[in-house]
Amino acid sequence: MKSKIYYILMVLLSIISVYLGFNSTIIPDIALYIIIGIYIFNLLIIYLALKSQKKGKRKRKLKKKIAYSFITFFTIILLIIDVVLCLIYFRANNFFDKITNIKYETNNYSIIVLKDSKVEKLEDLSNIGVYGTSIDKSFEKAIKELNSKVDIENKNYDSIIELINDLYNQKIESIFINENYIDLINENDEEFKESIKIIEKISVETLSEKNNNVINLNKLESFNVYISGIDTYGEISNVSRSDVNIIATVSLKNSKILLTNTPRDYYVQLYGTTGNKDKLTHAGMYGVNTSIKTLEELYDTKINYYVRVNFNTLITLVDSIGGIDIYSDAEFVPYTNRSVYVKYGWNHFNGEEALAYSRERMTYLEGDRHRGQNQQQVIEAIMKKITKSRDINTYLNLLNVLENSIQTNMNKKLINNFINLQIKNNYNWTFESIGVTGSDSGNYTYSYPGQYLYVMEPDYDSVNEAKEKIKEALK
Repeated sequence: MKSKIYYILMVLLSIISVYLGFNSTIIPDIALYIIIGIYIFNLLIIYLALKSQKKGKRKRKLKKKIAYSFITFFTIILLIIDVVLCLIYFRANNFFDKITNIKYETNNYSIIVLKDSKVEKLEDLSNIGVYGTSIDKSFEKAIKELNSKVDIENKNYDSIIELINDLYNQKIESIFINENYIDLINENDEEFKESIKIIEKISVETLSEKNNNVINLNKLESFNVYISGIDTYGEISNVSRSDVNIIATVSLKNSKILLTNTPRDYYVQLYGTTGNKDKLTHAGMYGVNTSIKTLEELYDTKINYYVRVNFNTLITLVDSIGGIDIYSDAEFVPYTNRSVYVKYGWNHFNGEEALAYSRERMTYLEGDRHRGQNQQQVIEAIMKKITKSRDINTYLNLLNVLENSIQTNMNKKLINNFINLQIKNNYNWTFESIGVTGSDSGNYTYSYPGQYLYVMEPDYDSVNEAKEKIKEALK
């Protein structure tokens, strides 16, 4: 009776482990079929050994010992497989829950006074100037949070320039703005950061918009993924300007990925705005969906999914895969990291070096256009190295380093399907990188009204060429 109960428990444990394995987003189906075969073989051996053990009571003690040894050995094998499958399942499931369960975006606001102000805390303020745009969905919520903390007079401004000037001239005691504006202001007023102090911060969460462009998993042939690289370190959930704007058009049928780069300063009409156009990078200040919708209108295409990364992501990702090999067409010391040296020809980069290389634009006559090409190189090198790996340990290592460094609206089923297809078919991916061009110019922008900023006027011939390339890749 005890042997029968024991055997039933072993069968149930095996079924549970296989179920967890099939629900894992990282173990390929072919590997699970092999594991099922091992389970069946082991359970059969244990079953025969249990029967032999019963007979052994009537015969020799030796036969009983041999049967017991078989049972112990094959039970240990089953338990090891069970433990490994469970660990992989729970680790992968936790990882994909974190990066795909994107319900909110975090917007950070600062209450700022002049550096020599005697005000040290919010309660000391008597008035505050506030500025926000109509498409910043978090602004109204942030104002409510501010008013709940302190009861002071709020003066609304329509111009960020007037707001800053009134702070400098001490017409207002403090200002309340989205933190993204601090770097934006400092680009045009290099003394701004040195002349202010932040006395308090307010963070608010806004609900992410639902993705209406999901694709049928049974018809997974081609799709667009927006790769957004935000110009910050720290929390990936923070809303920020998007300095990397690449559409990856993935064609499984042709094993090809088309990378289309749009320069950060491209002068476009931001989705949901009227009047002045703006730099594409500023779209990220209003959430990833604003960037997606703006690019969809520019290229007349649908973007099915996005992957959002920041500086930390790139560093940890490249380091976790043992670095990447990049061919540089110039020798330079990056402007953003003077400790890095890039030689002409092939370079093996770690995470910090890859980040410095992908941020560099000062070295090149084409500036941001060439930087976009470098970013495409880095993406291609990373994807090639990851997809060539057949080692589950590589993927498990990626889970550890990327857990808090990446966001995507892809669901777990799609990722599971994609990983399984990659391992099953061993796609030998080919890459094509293109980029739209434009001319250096200056103009007024939606996000910084009243200030003449550098922008890149689009070359719509190159935009139309990119449109056709994307359509062709999706066919």
